[in-house]
Amino acid sequence: MTLIFLHGSGCTANVWAHQTASFEHSMAINLPGHPEGEALSSVADLADWLASTIKEQSLQDVVLVGHSLGGAVALQTALLGLEQVKALVLIGSGARLKVMPQILTSLSQLVEAQAEIPDSFLMANQKIEEPLKSEINASLKANGASVLLTDFTACDRFDVMEELSDITLPVQIIVGEADVMTPVKYAKYMDEQLPSSQLHVIEKGTHMVFSEQPEAVNKLIQTFINNLKEKALA
Repeated sequence: MTLIFLHGSGCTANVWAHQTASFEHSMAINLPGHPEGEALSSVADLADWLASTIKEQSLQDVVLVGHSLGGAVALQTALLGLEQVKALVLIGSGARLKVMPQILTSLSQLVEAQAEIPDSFLMANQKIEEPLKSEINASLKANGASVLLTDFTACDRFDVMEELSDITLPVQIIVGEADVMTPVKYAKYMDEQLPSSQLHVIEKGTHMVFSEQPEAVNKLIQTFINNLKEKALA
């Protein structure tokens, strides 16, 4: 199995440091514009880009592991029906990812003023241990308000709630108990609608649960991968 880790809004691949260090045959990729290239304005465009990347690199037996926006990209890519994609792991994500209008307005004002992302936008990372927390925050600020606004706008327009039943791949859903950005109800809805899914709620976890509690999350991913391998050999 090849694990492809997909980061969330405004971030880079460095959020997955605890995962790529633990899993062989894994890669964490930067979405376009994070920071190289131009950020894409829709989840559908990101899914097309990811599908092309998988084909160009001749990757096989792929498991997409996505957080937040990255989870949306994983779901949208699964709907494309690529034979190379065998399973999904969705962390702190949802089938619809509406963003508060005030956040989009604030980001638009920051972009217009060419201002730096303020620390108030980094609160979701506060429980991550150092040095990873500072590395993630630095990358998010370096990507800038324009990229974050593009990502959040893509999230706000994303909605595959009525299409989940078309995704027959095995899906592992993980969410933090205290996630306020993509709350547990989002994960429960996906679990109810996806034909082949399992849900795990991690106690005291927030939106960045995979960076806060990497051992717990990695154990869930490893068990999921082991089960996939067993079924493939059966």
